[in-house]
Amino acid sequence: MEKLKVGDVVQVMAGAERSLRDLAKKRGKILAIDRETGRVRVEGLRLVKRHVRKGRDRNTPEGGIIEKAGTIARAAVQVVCSKCDRPVRVGIRLEGEKKVRYCKACEARIDA
Repeated sequence: MEKLKVGDVVQVMAGAERSLRDLAKKRGKILAIDRETGRVRVEGLRLVKRHVRKGRDRNTPEGGIIEKAGTIARAAVQVVCSKCDRPVRVGIRLEGEKKVRYCKACEARIDA
């Protein structure tokens, strides 16, 4: 069982996204996880611009500059506990026959 899942709210703990430009907490929802490279795509963080040519398909009927989320190292983010409302380490334990993720700070279940 993985400690990060698509849809989890995470906070950036290291790297360029945690720079002094914004002192606000950089949080977002995980959109995708690439397990081979160890990187995650987080909503609203590390936005990159792509120049897209006009295409025949429905995705890009007119070209232009598209802004989308880039990837961040998986080790640079931590899951935000909904009960504590802070970034925490995640543990895995057995409840009956199922594996469940939990917050190591307050022991609350992360999988609701």
